[in-house]
Amino acid sequence: MNVSVFIVAGMLLVLLSVCGFTIPGTETPPVVTPTPHLTPTPAHTPAHTPTPRPTPANTPTPVPTAAPGKVPIPNGDFETGTYMHWTVGDEGFGTAPSDLNYANAHGLYVDEPYTGYHGRYAASSFLPKRDAGATGTLTSENFTITKPYLEFLVTGIENALLYVEVWVDGEPVKHYLPNNPNTQFKRVSLDVSQWMGRSAYVKVNDGTPNRPWGYIEVDDFYLADVPTVAPS
Repeated sequence: MNVSVFIVAGMLLVLLSVCGFTIPGTETPPVVTPTPHLTPTPAHTPAHTPTPRPTPANTPTPVPTAAPGKVPIPNGDFETGTYMHWTVGDEGFGTAPSDLNYANAHGLYVDEPYTGYHGRYAASSFLPKRDAGATGTLTSENFTITKPYLEFLVTGIENALLYVEVWVDGEPVKHYLPNNPNTQFKRVSLDVSQWMGRSAYVKVNDGTPNRPWGYIEVDDFYLADVPTVAPS
């Protein structure tokens, strides 16, 4: 083959290449550059900061204040069924308080059943022997007067030898004569405010042998802030 033909063909290829023509089968495969793998960056989450709790104010614990009410004297309602905290003189009041529920159930009262008493027991100078002529005394142990009124329940006829007394410093400061000669207990309030803070005791006296009403019965002794009846 003539060399000139190859020369002409080579020049033609160069010319075609300059003009942008590509002879099929002579293309140079494109170089593919791989795209680098990108790891997604996680969204920025702020660190959790705990919400501060409010600090409670330093408030002192309140001291409970005694509500207005009543304070019983030791065994003042006789519900122990004994004369614990009391001293018995002679035999009028017996060796133990009287069970008024039992007295009512068995007709041991005078004329009518007992009413107005507190609980079950009361001190009576009649029921122990069913003798209105029996005499005796009943004296409480010492207690401090912490409230201005002493209240109690009582039955008995008005008689100079039937009474309830409050003693302070060795002498009687209150003297009460009952005036309800029946079996219905009456509430009594004594003003003891001027002896607040002092030591005192109660004395119940039956000194009369009279029949049929020569006796006294008492129940439910307590100290109170406010009188439930007009005080004496």
